[in-house]
Amino acid sequence: MPADSIAIRIDRVQPTQMGRLMNLYIDLFHDREPLTRSVGLTRERMMEFAQAMYAAEEIGARSQQYCWLARAGAMQNSAVGFIFCDDPAAAGNEPALPGNLTDQEREQVSLMLSLLKAVRRPKQDQITAKAGKCLHIAAVGVSPEYEGHGIATRLLQAALADAAAQGFTHAFAECTSSASRRCHEKSGFRCLHTVDLSEFSARGVRRVPDNELELHLLWKDLADTP
Repeated sequence: MPADSIAIRIDRVQPTQMGRLMNLYIDLFHDREPLTRSVGLTRERMMEFAQAMYAAEEIGARSQQYCWLARAGAMQNSAVGFIFCDDPAAAGNEPALPGNLTDQEREQVSLMLSLLKAVRRPKQDQITAKAGKCLHIAAVGVSPEYEGHGIATRLLQAALADAAAQGFTHAFAECTSSASRRCHEKSGFRCLHTVDLSEFSARGVRRVPDNELELHLLWKDLADTP
């Protein structure tokens, strides 16, 4: 299908659409996104984590400011893509999590937080210094049948332009796939730091020696965002 034959509208997520956004996120990331897949949560458990992290009233109201949906079709009411963004300085140091974590899940959460801290290290002070200054691109996804038409780039550019208009000065993302990295680089991000998961250690122990993924810190100065 030619790209110019697809009618796509990019809209900011409204309060009533958070459930749709989370369902689309899980549809597109569960068993597809490399780092998410390696964690190994069931779809149901992944939804519980997403609801705890993004759907609580206070957290949800804050998150909706920075999240967008791509819609397609004659009525443009079919969600085919999303971008999830947040403000780490406003969110605090620890993510909201389900209250009934198993020991294995606690270990997985600890690993993920350690990985994020490791890849963010070159810019950690700047990321957490002041709310409203450093936007985190947490996830971008597009339905497989709509990939290759620039929708992810449009979502990213909508979020960046809005963030710049709100006074944000920088944006960053942690990317694992080459496609995600290319999408961010096309929008002016540059790679500042890479963590090789097979070499990653915490407390002197290599945590995932058999995992060959690389986690990249992508960074952008929003001063040059149109």
